[in-house]
Amino acid sequence: MRNKILLVEDSKAVQQMYRNKLTIEQFQVTTADNGMEAVKKLSEDAPDLILLDLMMPIMDGYKVLQVVKTNPKLAKIPVLVFSAKGQPEEVEKALNLGASGYIVKATTKPNEVIERIRAVMEQQPEEHSVKHYSIEIKEDVYDARKLADDFKLQNFTCPTCKVSMVLDLIPEFSHDTPWFSGTFLCPRCNK
Repeated sequence: MRNKILLVEDSKAVQQMYRNKLTIEQFQVTTADNGMEAVKKLSEDAPDLILLDLMMPIMDGYKVLQVVKTNPKLAKIPVLVFSAKGQPEEVEKALNLGASGYIVKATTKPNEVIERIRAVMEQQPEEHSVKHYSIEIKEDVYDARKLADDFKLQNFTCPTCKVSMVLDLIPEFSHDTPWFSGTFLCPRCNK
């Protein structure tokens, strides 16, 4: 059975070149033109590996990487970042978010990309936890009551087990300043 690769790339020329190369190398290839399209395709069918550009319209690669690595159903899918940017801080951001490797497009030949893909696919998937912070919300402090009312959070208690919910914050690296995505979770049942 052929391994499935999701190629996420907004340049049609680069996308077509690598789609052809991967197909010749016996991979089954699905493409996405931007991050939002990639997330939609991931919800339909999980690939064996994601080859991910960073700089894309609608949703960038950092956000896609964050979505993949924070979703228990997708977290073990290896992601090779495939970017025109190669600055150390860009590489560090991607690796901190759980990327299995980083390829700079301008300095890597298609055959080398194939070698990197095969090497990553032969490795056992690593458990990589993305940094996140859980914060308790006090019902009577600042805008907590308004937040609970606006989002129908039932006084910040879990509807299932009645335990106090926490705000789970995950850093986003697609902004120059500190930025987070937040989700209310029950610490007991993780819903």
